[in-house]
Amino acid sequence: MKQKVGVRREDMYAWERRTPIVPGDARALAGEHGLDIVVQSSDKRVFTASDYEDAGIKVVEDLSSCPVIFGIKEVPIPVLEAEKTYIFFSHTIKGQAYNMPMLQKILDLSCTLIDYEKITDENGRRLIFFGNFAGLAGMIDTLWTLGQRLSSQGIDNPFTQVKRALDYSDLETAKTELKKLGEKIARDGLPSEITPLVIGFAGYGNVSRGAQEILGLLPVEEISPSDLPTLTASHPRASNAIFKVVFKEQDMAEPLDSSHPFDLQEYYAHPEQFRGVFDRHLPYLDVLMNCIYWEPKYPRLLSKEQVREMYSGTQPR
Repeated sequence: MKQKVGVRREDMYAWERRTPIVPGDARALAGEHGLDIVVQSSDKRVFTASDYEDAGIKVVEDLSSCPVIFGIKEVPIPVLEAEKTYIFFSHTIKGQAYNMPMLQKILDLSCTLIDYEKITDENGRRLIFFGNFAGLAGMIDTLWTLGQRLSSQGIDNPFTQVKRALDYSDLETAKTELKKLGEKIARDGLPSEITPLVIGFAGYGNVSRGAQEILGLLPVEEISPSDLPTLTASHPRASNAIFKVVFKEQDMAEPLDSSHPFDLQEYYAHPEQFRGVFDRHLPYLDVLMNCIYWEPKYPRLLSKEQVREMYSGTQPR
């Protein structure tokens, strides 16, 4: 008898349109491995029911007959069924408190959870991740948020033309519209109230590269962290460009012993011997894209106390 595998609809978040198995791959898996793959109906998935049916995959409403179920994001607790195998991003491996009830329910139901984050190679490196795409979508949504915030402050700005990532039909459409926005900024400039506009990127990995790719569709002038204190509205490109600064480990932490130079390998081997110093950059930033992977053993990029202090006086940048 064929192993039955289900692909669930994403119902945790309204904007989630992704699918763990695309139609072409579903057809290949069914043919090469003799799997009986069925897909739960969804009115927002990026692939339509017809796309799957054209690939020979059944679209159904109920997955109760499937012992193995694939998804993308967390499964709502009421949807979980006993003794099934679930494969999805559970966001529990760091002990995230908000998902502990879900994890406990999975244990109570004697289910098996396979978390994409724990599928690694022999060196412990993750094999399944959406880093680049997280950066792409995150930067689009950040530009949208920037436009909304400035507008709420009574500042007419070009970023109000940006839509949320979920409101674009596809990535290419988003890029095309952002390129047009970039041309407008280069031609007409930015409002004087927000120049120089500085966007900082913490980290330089997959997420950061995706975010920088989107920002690169706009007129950008890259500067170094050391340039921040002297950057002013008198800069020749302040009115017609966004200033980008990328922060690396040595910009975010320093040795507890100030007589020791920063050493990257030592930082990763003995993070307890370092302290965070990122707050020194905050007064110069308008937007911060946090693109780093963080664990409790490392200094925090920012603490709640630092954020409270930043907002305790006059309105920050």
